Amino acid sequence: MGRLRKIKALASGVIPWCVLVVSWLALLMPLQLVMRPGAETALVWEALADAAEAPSKGKQLLDELVRKAKQEGEVVATISSSWRKTLIQPLADTFRKRFGLDIKVTLANVESSQHFAMAIAETQAGAPPTYDVVQGTDSETMQLHGGGGTQRVENWEALVAEINPLVRSGKVRLDQIGQGPLRGQSFMFMANVKQLIYNTKLISEKDLPRTHAELGDPKYKGKFSQPPWTTHWDIGPAAFEKFNRNEWLDVVRRAGKNGGAVLYESAGVQRVVLGEFAFVLAQDRYMRQIFGKDPKAPIGYRFFDDYNGLTSFYHSVRTRARHPSAGTLFALWMTTPEAQAIWQPSDLQAVPYGDSAIDREFRLGIEKSKARVIGWLDNEKALEVLKWYGTDEGRKYLEAMARAIRGE
Repeated sequence: MGRLRKIKALASGVIPWCVLVVSWLALLMPLQLVMRPGAETALVWEALADAAEAPSKGKQLLDELVRKAKQEGEVVATISSSWRKTLIQPLADTFRKRFGLDIKVTLANVESSQHFAMAIAETQAGAPPTYDVVQGTDSETMQLHGGGGTQRVENWEALVAEINPLVRSGKVRLDQIGQGPLRGQSFMFMANVKQLIYNTKLISEKDLPRTHAELGDPKYKGKFSQPPWTTHWDIGPAAFEKFNRNEWLDVVRRAGKNGGAVLYESAGVQRVVLGEFAFVLAQDRYMRQIFGKDPKAPIGYRFFDDYNGLTSFYHSVRTRARHPSAGTLFALWMTTPEAQAIWQPSDLQAVPYGDSAIDREFRLGIEKSKARVIGWLDNEKALEVLKWYGTDEGRKYLEAMARAIRGE
C-alpha cells in the first residue's frame, strides 16, 4: 500500500519527502569542506525534521475540506429510520468535535425507500436536494446513482485514509468501503445478512429447509412467516448459473402459499420466540436483539445452502448539495469506528470491515458455516440483474414477486 501511495504521489506531481531529502544531502556534501565539524550533521537533521513536519496529501486535503465546511456553516443528513432519536445528539456532537467544527448539524430519521424517489425527482428537476447526505441500501443507492443524484468525492482515497484509522493502518481496504459503480460516490457503513431464525423447541436445525425452493415443501405448511418485501428473493436470479424468471416466480409463489403469515421481520421473529411459528425469514441483527434481552431464549439461526442476500448501507453526498464539504466529512466519518461506537450498541447491525465484537462475530458466523453470501455489488451478474430491475420490465417483475410472496 505504501509503495502504491508513492507511485500515486509521483503521478500527481508531488515529490515524496524522502526524494527531497536525498537531493538536499547531495547539495550539502560539497559544503563539508568549508563548514566546521558537525555542522553538516546538524543541517541534515534539520532537513529531516522539516520534511517530517510537512503535512501529508491526505492531511492537506482534509484541512481544506474542514475549512470549507466551516464556511458552509451547516450540514443536513439522514440516518436510518430504525435508529433511536437519542443517537442524534451524540452523533452530531462527536462529529463536530472530530473536525473542530462549530456548525449546525441536523440529522433526521428517514425511511430511505420512501425518500429516494423524491430525491431522484429533485435531481431530475435540477432542484437543490432536501438533504446534503442520505443513507440507503445498496439497491436504493444504485437507483439514486443511476438517476444522477450522487456526487463524486474527489481524492476520496486519501481522505478516507486520513479520516478512518482502520484504512490508514492498512487493516481495511478501500474497496471494502467503496465498491463497484459506487466507488468514490457512496460509502458503506453497515450491513446485514439474511438467514433463517428458528425456535429450537419446535424444530431442529437438521429439519430446516436447505434451499429457498424447499420453503414450498408441504411439511413446512403454516410453520413459517416471511416479510412482504422482496429482499429475500430478488437477488436469487444472480445466484444461479441457469435461471428461468417464470420458474423463480413459481418458487416464490409456492413458498408464499405454504407460509403461515406475511409479517414484518421484527414481528415474525417475535412470533417465533413465542412459539407461534417454527421459523422466519429474517436477518442476523434480530439474533443479537433476542439474546440481548434473554440469553437463554430458545432461538437459533441457519443460513440457506443456495444463497443468502447481503444488504449493505451507504452514505452519499447529494448532487448540488447546499453544504457539500460538510456533507463529505459526515459521509466519510460515518465509516469510522468512532461513529460506529455510537450507533452500533443499540442498532446491533454489523460493519463487515469493522473490528468490534459484533463485527467479528458477523464474519465468523459466515466463515464457519461456509454460507454463500451475495450482495448486489459483488459481481457483474448481480449488477446486471439490479439494473434490469430498474427497467419497466424489471419493475413489473418485482411487483409480480411481491404478489407471489403473498401466494398470489
